[in-house]
Amino acid sequence: MLPEVGHFILILAVMCAVLTACLASLCLYKTSIMDPKFIQANHVGLSDTNHRADFYAKAARELSYATFILVAISTVILAVCFAQDDFSVQYVALHSNTHLPIFYKVAAVWGGHEGSFLFWLLSLTGWSALAAYVGRKRDQQFMTIVILVLALIAIAIGGYIIFASNPFLRAFPVPFEGRDLNPMLQDIGLIIHPPMLYLGYVGFSVSFAFAIATLISPKIELDWAKWMRPWAVASWAFLTGGIVLGAWWAYYELGWGGWWFWDPVENASLMPWLTGTALLHSLSISQHKKQLVGWSLLLAIFSFSLSLLGTFIVRSGVLTSVHAFAADPTRGVVLLVILSLVLISSLSLFAWRANRYIQPVQFSWLSRSMAYFMTNGLLVLATFSVLLGTLYPMIFQIFDLGNISVGAPYFNSIFVPIVFVMCIVMGIMPALKWHKTNMKALLENTRMGFLLAIVIGGAASYGLYRPEYQWYEQSYALVVLSLILSCWVIVSALQAWFKSSGARLKQLAMVLAHCGVAVTIIGATLVSYCAVETNQKLAPGSQVTLNGHQLEYQKTKLVLGPNYTAEKGVVALYDPQGQYITTIYPERRHYTVRTMNMTEPGVYNTALGDWYITMGDKIDKTHYAVRIQYKPFVGWLWLGGLLMVLGGGLSVTRYMLQKPRCLLESHYA
Repeated sequence: MLPEVGHFILILAVMCAVLTACLASLCLYKTSIMDPKFIQANHVGLSDTNHRADFYAKAARELSYATFILVAISTVILAVCFAQDDFSVQYVALHSNTHLPIFYKVAAVWGGHEGSFLFWLLSLTGWSALAAYVGRKRDQQFMTIVILVLALIAIAIGGYIIFASNPFLRAFPVPFEGRDLNPMLQDIGLIIHPPMLYLGYVGFSVSFAFAIATLISPKIELDWAKWMRPWAVASWAFLTGGIVLGAWWAYYELGWGGWWFWDPVENASLMPWLTGTALLHSLSISQHKKQLVGWSLLLAIFSFSLSLLGTFIVRSGVLTSVHAFAADPTRGVVLLVILSLVLISSLSLFAWRANRYIQPVQFSWLSRSMAYFMTNGLLVLATFSVLLGTLYPMIFQIFDLGNISVGAPYFNSIFVPIVFVMCIVMGIMPALKWHKTNMKALLENTRMGFLLAIVIGGAASYGLYRPEYQWYEQSYALVVLSLILSCWVIVSALQAWFKSSGARLKQLAMVLAHCGVAVTIIGATLVSYCAVETNQKLAPGSQVTLNGHQLEYQKTKLVLGPNYTAEKGVVALYDPQGQYITTIYPERRHYTVRTMNMTEPGVYNTALGDWYITMGDKIDKTHYAVRIQYKPFVGWLWLGGLLMVLGGGLSVTRYMLQKPRCLLESHYA
């Protein structure tokens, strides 16, 4: 009975979204006939029309709240079905088990195809309700268009769930036991990573709705960028957190010791992040100089479209991915239709209406505006490169040209030069003015910071140099350049903050975000080029030396988990002087229901690096294949991501603390 209630409530939610769209359309119609010429020609009462428009707008706004509440109730009911082990629900039977820990049962709500789309809809309606509430005192016509656009997206996704991806579908006959959740998803990362990623993906729908409202509205508004920006920043912060948590999950769970593989699913999240970053910088120019307005609108459209493309890639299974745990090619065509409708309709509207906002760009070559413009160009170039590399194998298959794989060498060859150029721009940017900057003054302001970066980066490179590693010598210049440029970004950002007299909260948000990017680059460089590893055949009593430290495989323990059995290695770590540091516990798990073997790496974290141990196959009665890795500064990847998220959160907080202003104070076009 409970699953039917959840399904019925979900249908009610979609009906609420339909009613929201209808009332919003009526409000816009009533608002359009308030034009004085129309009133005079048709003898329409102005006060009556205004009253009805207000009524429809308020009703649409309140229905958006109701839609979110209904979807939330439906999601909670699905979670209850998981908690109660209701295997009469097919989705629960496929992704849960009586032995699965309760927190994984709840997280399994978004661990499969159907549940992930229900959570996608929950995120969308949540963002919609928040936008409606925050914008209740803004321009009525503009906000009604925003509500209408978000309602139409909710109708499309909700209809897809009801007709093609129903999470409440019954299973007959009812199985006695569930299939269990994919062991790779039985990790704390599943509880946090997907929700953060979805909130980032779907959050760009608000920016998209604002862009559409700006294009549709009969009023020309040049101050819209200021109000769109916090929504874009919030989405960007959530997406950043989701990507970093995904990299962290891959590092700790998959047992490879890697954190980024240029996998199609990873690329699917990176592309909207890149265009979202470009959108934030473009909005700054639109806000301060009233330029690149059309470009900002286009970036808002592309950011949400790429989010939909990412959803299509992840859930359709058209591209092979180690992350495609909930792919369903048979239903991918519906997602492709939704993506096509969004992209074609929005780009057509842009082509029709954007000429009102397109102006000749007048930037001095030596200005902050030009630096932002260059950043946009680099980010869009990076996005196009990732898109091409991700879709290239699919294009080959469509035209029956054979199979081709695009791997890390392609992406690295594109990204490394782009990142270096961006670091140079980020190092110069804080010293530039919005208008023309004097070259002599620029050199004066950046000279000391750059010299300090050379000293710090050069000293760090010298301290990390290991001549015994021949492969390291081949990349030494690359490491030195990366460290110097990253240090320059940090130093220049801190200089700008200490010199700023006003808007220090705004400056601090920028400092945290830019420092986060630099710290991430440092971590990625050092863990990629300075990591060491060894593969050994170990038994109790075996010893091995790596990076000057000694490790002793002491024994193997048998462990019984809630839904698995495991062989746990006990490895003691000693420093170069022979002093005991800690004990590391890698595992080989066998999940009985899924009959899958998984490796759980043993990780010892330090500020300077991680010791990472993975147990491989059992060779004989006592020996195991063991991989031991030392990964310097890998924790800086997570620290850099945290700084970026904090910067985004601080920026949103700053906007929340500002006094509200009327969104639209402009004239009819």
